Amino acid sequence: MKQTIIFIILLGLTTCKIQTTKNQSVSTENDSTEVVQYSESELISFLDSIGKLNPNSWVEELLFMVDSTLNNQAIFNHELTVQQFEKLKKAVKEELIDFDFAKQIFPKLEVDTTEWRDKLPIEFHSFDKSETNFEKFAILIGYGGGFSWDNDVYFFYKRKVIAKHSIYHRYGLDLKHFKDENNQTIIFYKVNYQSGSGIWWHQFNFYRYNDDQLFPILTEIQNINLQFPWSIRGYWIESKIVNERPLQIKFVYNNQFYDGSEIDVPWDFPTRDFINDSTIVTYRIDTQSGKYIPDFNGTKQNRNKLTSYFLSDKEQLFANAHYDLFKKKLNEKNDTIMRNAILNYLNDLKNGLEKQ
Repeated sequence: MKQTIIFIILLGLTTCKIQTTKNQSVSTENDSTEVVQYSESELISFLDSIGKLNPNSWVEELLFMVDSTLNNQAIFNHELTVQQFEKLKKAVKEELIDFDFAKQIFPKLEVDTTEWRDKLPIEFHSFDKSETNFEKFAILIGYGGGFSWDNDVYFFYKRKVIAKHSIYHRYGLDLKHFKDENNQTIIFYKVNYQSGSGIWWHQFNFYRYNDDQLFPILTEIQNINLQFPWSIRGYWIESKIVNERPLQIKFVYNNQFYDGSEIDVPWDFPTRDFINDSTIVTYRIDTQSGKYIPDFNGTKQNRNKLTSYFLSDKEQLFANAHYDLFKKKLNEKNDTIMRNAILNYLNDLKNGLEKQ
């Protein structure tokens, strides 16, 4: 078996904030020490040991990061006067607002005055049937047609400012909304957690209007991609909302392993598909928490499997969550290329863990 190549991912993701502020790729470190080639029996024993581990600590650590972004948005109860509200409506039509007036009506407004001086560009989004309705709506600050990578968004209920969301979107903010099965207004948008060459991560964040309050109710994968040579496996997952009442999300996803054959060029790895599939998950509103809860029954996914697509150094979580599939494919003796690809992956994973 040809010697495999180990790539150690240094993603530098934290649980405190989204770090990417400009186009960047994941840095890699090519370990020059000799790669150990473990026997097949050693690798299968290694896989079995991973399969017996409790994945809860990995999952909780990774979910804490996205849950923090979902939940830690500023909440306000700041009501505008009738005069201020009328002046805001006029500014919405002009798509510009006086800086001094903006400071009066938007709590905790943070603006780079070197970029915007007397007036700020603003963008209006209504979440009602009429696009000009000022009942449930949002004001984007300094959006400027989407040239900014991140923006503060103020959410309103009538004359009241109820929340401020600081959103890192990177490629333009797309606020959307729908009515759930209880006829309540749900708003959602994409958050960018990572961007670069051959790597990105976007999450959907969902919130529910309850009159003058905005509640966080779900964060879910929108699109994640990581390809060779930035990882010991290549993977991609993308989701699409296919129904709103109830909420149903379709996931399309794949995973590839290096098959051990010759690498002609560094960016063209010969691979085999380990997973190439899709499934639809239904999310129902929990009566106690008011949040969307996924129903994975009858689907091909669960929370551990979905979380294993997060960009992180928790590669053991992927092996643990898909342990049964690993065993099934290893037992298919006639597909030697697939078996070798799995063993190559396990060999790289074991070498990487031994060097930590």
